[in-house]
Amino acid sequence: MSIKERLKQHAKGAQSKSAGAPPPVKSPAAKEPSSQSWVPIKDIHNNIIYRKDNVIVSAVRVQPINIALLSENEQVRKIKQLEEVLNGIDYKNQTLSIAKPVDLDAYILGLEQMKQEADTALIARLLNGYIQQAASKATSGEALERHFYILIDQALSKKAQHEEQVLLQKALELANGLTHAELLSHVCNDNELRDLQFIFSNPNQAAYERAPLNSQSLPPVFFAAEGAYA
Repeated sequence: MSIKERLKQHAKGAQSKSAGAPPPVKSPAAKEPSSQSWVPIKDIHNNIIYRKDNVIVSAVRVQPINIALLSENEQVRKIKQLEEVLNGIDYKNQTLSIAKPVDLDAYILGLEQMKQEADTALIARLLNGYIQQAASKATSGEALERHFYILIDQALSKKAQHEEQVLLQKALELANGLTHAELLSHVCNDNELRDLQFIFSNPNQAAYERAPLNSQSLPPVFFAAEGAYA
């Protein structure tokens, strides 16, 4: 038998083996995680943030002051008052400073109203320029205000209701202590916590979008004209 005939027989045998072999089993494609799975927050309720790692968080918002406008004695007095409050904290806490886009909607609406009531075309044209400038700053996120928070966390166990009350009591006492130190403070409610989470998670969209008012908020529905899809 020649070499060519042997190569042909070998090729035929390989083809018959491959034809009788079962097809390879494809492994199931891994399910891609949704965007919700990346958010560590499970719920916001009763002035508390519930995290997925079984930890609850309360937030105290602190109104800042510019001590550079105060005298030297007043600066020393305020710093000592703040030190007394901070020295009384015997639990874990985190200070958060975050920039929030300024809500210019009311200002723009006021300019629109003035434009409609303008007596001359020159005044209307000037107001239109102010409106465009304000709208540009609002959508670009240039107009910012800085908010300050103190976050307090507590791990949950079998006595969840008791630990929630303890956490809220800690936050309330801290807010009262800061207020007595002439730093206006309050415990954040559900809407403020949603607003904080929205700004932290979506800093770009926060310039022209608002956080949902409650957990039952539905996405907007756009209605087409009647018979448009008939």
